[in-house]
Amino acid sequence: MSPRDRSQRNRQPADLLIEGGTVIAMDAERRIYDPGTISIRQGRVVEIGPCGSLPGSAKERIDATNMVVMPGLLNAHSHLTPSVYRSCFDEKPDSRDAWLRMARGLTRQRARQATALTLLEQVRYGTTTTHESHMTHYHPDSTDGICEAIQQSGMRAVVARSMNDKAEYTAVEFLERYQDALDDLDRLEREWESDLIRIIPEAATVLRCTPEAVLAMREWAIKRDKIWHIHLAQNNAELREALRTVGMGSVQYAAQLGVLGPEMLAAHCSGLLEDEVELLGERQVRIAHCPVPMMRGGQMVPPIWELERLGARVAIATDGSSTNNGQNLWEAMKMAVYMQRVRSADRHLGTAEQALEMATIKAARVLDLEQKVGSLEPGKEADIAMFRRDQPHLATDAMLVSNLVYAGGNNLADTVLVGGRVILQRGRSTVLDEEEVLAGAREAQREMLREAGLEGEIGLTSSWPVIIA
Repeated sequence: MSPRDRSQRNRQPADLLIEGGTVIAMDAERRIYDPGTISIRQGRVVEIGPCGSLPGSAKERIDATNMVVMPGLLNAHSHLTPSVYRSCFDEKPDSRDAWLRMARGLTRQRARQATALTLLEQVRYGTTTTHESHMTHYHPDSTDGICEAIQQSGMRAVVARSMNDKAEYTAVEFLERYQDALDDLDRLEREWESDLIRIIPEAATVLRCTPEAVLAMREWAIKRDKIWHIHLAQNNAELREALRTVGMGSVQYAAQLGVLGPEMLAAHCSGLLEDEVELLGERQVRIAHCPVPMMRGGQMVPPIWELERLGARVAIATDGSSTNNGQNLWEAMKMAVYMQRVRSADRHLGTAEQALEMATIKAARVLDLEQKVGSLEPGKEADIAMFRRDQPHLATDAMLVSNLVYAGGNNLADTVLVGGRVILQRGRSTVLDEEEVLAGAREAQREMLREAGLEGEIGLTSSWPVIIA
């Protein structure tokens, strides 16, 4: 665009000006404007700069005085429906059969209800883009329920349609032929792909899928210039099983299959052999690091800074509510840094800034959305999260980013925009009926527990006596 065209554009009134807040741009220079102004037109950032530096004409304004204004967070790996399983199987080591019984009840409607609850939880923490890994297709239209909820929420999502085709690792009712999964991917892409929803394929793991299925999922993505998803070296148990069955680690096996590369989005990468760290770096694999589930499950800790140094692209994620119990990406950022310090016995390893990058601009790169979101720059979508600074943990603000990351377990957003559209205002959804969402998820959980015959096993508490009036 020529200077004259740019000048002409800037004289046009903005649709929205956000003024007066401390703006963390997450651009290449990592600039912070205090106070700053963001000009938005047709859902995109037009200009960003210090207060008073931009043309003042706008149809609408948001006074962001005493707020932190930043790009919306991106959750690089999650499962959106397990909000209805949340805490049901905690401290229950033999829960796989019970989980499968409950998962059979995930109809399209219940998938929509469960997903809506997860998205409501995520947006309250300032998340504007999430990943979804949907793994159970007992009801073949359950993915449609997930996409319905995403569409209604106004958030963005990268939806990975997963599959398993090895009987020794998967209950028979959850097994699929990979060709059927490919046909469903074609359908989902036709019906749901949009500016907000991107459909990608997933092979559950290299052990739970045949080599033909893994290769087919990757090929489907490559033909469409998309990334594809897999759970790779996800825990200690997978490492042991890989060594037992294929005589090598899962990462080594993926390399042998010819699927390890920059188009792969690999979740967890926890159960690694030493030389697999270098292999992930050399192949520039995209990694979604989920620190809280790693801690919860007593898993090995992947060396995320070393993986980055070697060439891998790493983002921070929550995983689902059945392995994390929550969807707080701020908590995940904090734990990501602290886990590396425990792993290395180095109290100075890692920074709050690194963690915030891995939940914004670097997460956008991992999800292949860097050209659209992840930072506040001219031309990018106006996906913005705003946090009030009159909260106790942000009051002493000399080290603002550190306070956000290390003290921000209760960072609840005041205002959230996606594509310039306000979807959260004064901490409440503007697009979802919150009471309906909560009631729907509660109803879905109770129905699924009843149908699975688990009402007597899973009650109000784990073992304490409950006196019901």
